[in-house]
Amino acid sequence: MKMLKALAVSSALVLTPAAAQAQDFEWRIATFDSETGSYYNNFLVPFTELVGQLTDGGMVLEPVPGSAIGNIFRIYDAVEDGLVEMAMMPPSFLGTQDPFNAMIGGLPTGLGVDSLVPWMYYGGGEEILRAHRADKMGMHSFFLGAGPSELFAHSHVEIGSTDDLAGVSYRTLGNWAAIIQEAFDATPTTVPGSEIYGLLERRGLDMTEYSTPSENLKQGYQEVAPFIIFPGIHAAAFAFEGVVLLENWEELPQEYKDAIHLAARITTYEGMNRFIAADLDAMATLQEGGNTFIELTPEFRQASEDAARTWAARVSEEAAADGNPHAKELYDSIVAFQDKWRANSKYMVVDHRN
Repeated sequence: MKMLKALAVSSALVLTPAAAQAQDFEWRIATFDSETGSYYNNFLVPFTELVGQLTDGGMVLEPVPGSAIGNIFRIYDAVEDGLVEMAMMPPSFLGTQDPFNAMIGGLPTGLGVDSLVPWMYYGGGEEILRAHRADKMGMHSFFLGAGPSELFAHSHVEIGSTDDLAGVSYRTLGNWAAIIQEAFDATPTTVPGSEIYGLLERRGLDMTEYSTPSENLKQGYQEVAPFIIFPGIHAAAFAFEGVVLLENWEELPQEYKDAIHLAARITTYEGMNRFIAADLDAMATLQEGGNTFIELTPEFRQASEDAARTWAARVSEEAAADGNPHAKELYDSIVAFQDKWRANSKYMVVDHRN
């Protein structure tokens, strides 16, 4: 808790007795994950605990797993309908009808583990997200959790070039599903995580992406598909958000708003690094197994980036023409920051070796 105390002091958020006497709030915060899941325990639970500490117990957030809500793809609706006051969600669960939601949590071949969080907090990402949610959904939003790259796939088929994706049944969702279908003639299939193992085992799927190495290891996909394909360019890094109706947000004392934002930043930092540590151990375990690892070629990765940027540029332009400028602002911001990162990060020392 040393970091928590230091950040609280440096941000001038140590609550005074007057602040601690403000009106108490007891809210429910829902997420898509189960009570045993990594997202629930790496992000949601620590966040609720930090909010309680930073408000001296004045704000109580009760974590609600996805199973208590029902349809995990309708949790944003649960906030809007007042079933819960807050949610921690991946924006991709809102679908691709508004392309903003398909890009804000992670654009395929976009910002990676190293660049996502700097863009999020200091490159305009969170501000763009907040403006969109207020304008289009009547919600206050803040980034709440980020994580490292996923595995590209557990697969029954070898993938060498993008031509190999043609006709392949690939469990994925959101923007990547749209991109691979449009550009590479793949057959994306969206199914809940609970159904993936059985479908992969029965060859109802040729390949699946799901999450990071530590999560995939728990699911056991390596047991039923011989190939593990990396890196996860479809989800180079991921980000979640916290959302609350604007009318409820405005009822909070400023001290509580500040505490929530600080708790979210701490949770994002600690959760991402916790994921990375677990993923390193998981990769060691996976590489000791009997699977064959396939690394995507530079040509595959470049073709994927070209397809992803083409798709994102087109759909964001179409959204702007329909009166929704946020998607284009987002796309331009992501690309500009990624290009700047690539051009100017060469001075950095990284431990990754090919």
